[in-house]
Amino acid sequence: MGTVTAATRPAGTASFPTVPAQFRADALPTPLGRVLLAPEMRPRRGPVSLVRVGTLLTAGALPVLSIPLYVFNLLPISASARFLVLPLAVIVLAMTLHRSDESRWALHGLVAGLVAVTAYDSLRLPMVFTKIWPDFIPRLGGWIIGDVPANIPVGYAWRYVGDGGGIGMAFFVLCGAVGLWRFPALARRPVQLGVAYGIFVWSGLVATIALSSRGAELLFPLGWQSLGLSLTGHLIYGSVLGFYLRRVLTKKRRLALAA
Repeated sequence: MGTVTAATRPAGTASFPTVPAQFRADALPTPLGRVLLAPEMRPRRGPVSLVRVGTLLTAGALPVLSIPLYVFNLLPISASARFLVLPLAVIVLAMTLHRSDESRWALHGLVAGLVAVTAYDSLRLPMVFTKIWPDFIPRLGGWIIGDVPANIPVGYAWRYVGDGGGIGMAFFVLCGAVGLWRFPALARRPVQLGVAYGIFVWSGLVATIALSSRGAELLFPLGWQSLGLSLTGHLIYGSVLGFYLRRVLTKKRRLALAA
């Protein structure tokens, strides 16, 4: 089996582990595979990189995780917002100014999440206006402020930037900075991966309502209609994330092939 050795490596090229022949760029089956999917062709992540990944994942997940923490009466969202979400948001902003691979994936995820939650609400909001689907988002805004029963601007800002953008950011950081080169099948099926992620997020919402004594009161009661509509919305959300991920991967492939 042929390998790429130090003797054949051009001068000035970064030092990577020896690459078996089946993982060489000219041996992988597709352009996407040649650019992204060879594990031995990716540099190992150092401690600083892993800290960036962990910080971005935590910052992306915290806004949506603050809801079950509140529903289960573990931590008020007002406290989560002030002492966890907002400080981490400032850190993430500073990280994006210091350009890195992880921060670029995070920005892709934030944009994808905003697009995806807008697509989700194209289904949800007409149902809200016709009283078919109860809307707890204004109450969420009140919980965040902590002293009013409802606040529509704060609630929807949290929904779009925090929940929609945040979990989109977590998805892209997890895929782009952790998983794609270690699990090649994921990169070949980005839309299916996004749909699975949407179902995962939906299952967490349903579990929060089902397992909490006040979940139905604070969020919405579970029934065939609410289950079906919420699942459909999360399938839309996940699909948009998947299509956006496919677009990003295609663009990265083209740039790499042109280099």
